[in-house]
Amino acid sequence: MSNTKIILDKDYFTPEMTKAFLKDIETACKTMELDLFTKLFTKYDLSFVEDYEEVLEMIKNSMGSWNRPHKGTELLKVTQFDSKCLFCEFGKTVKVYKWTYQHKQAPIPMNGVIYACQIAFFFDFEDNQLIEFGVCNGYLDKEEMDLLNS
Repeated sequence: MSNTKIILDKDYFTPEMTKAFLKDIETACKTMELDLFTKLFTKYDLSFVEDYEEVLEMIKNSMGSWNRPHKGTELLKVTQFDSKCLFCEFGKTVKVYKWTYQHKQAPIPMNGVIYACQIAFFFDFEDNQLIEFGVCNGYLDKEEMDLLNS
């Protein structure tokens, strides 16, 4: 199994850099554009981290399959909810992003189908500094979280 997280030295991300990174990842998640995720890893120069390529590859695999320009893919909505990891980071809070989309130029009736994908990220902080970032592969979905919280 590939590594799903990046571990950073506490001194690498300042509190200001952490805020900027979180803002940039939020922007990328609002559009679900693969380019923005790739630029994020370059902008914050995460190439020195041993497992950064594996984490970026996991993001690429999640992002790479939904957008089909030749089918007129249209992003309809992106929602976010907090969840819990059920697998390798058991119990850790994760942010799940769910996006819905449609292939508007696909043949009828497929052009009316609404698809959905999800990706989850976890973050770990120490003194307002990002020290760990990763992709979560096993988490509770929104309905399961709602049941737990009721």
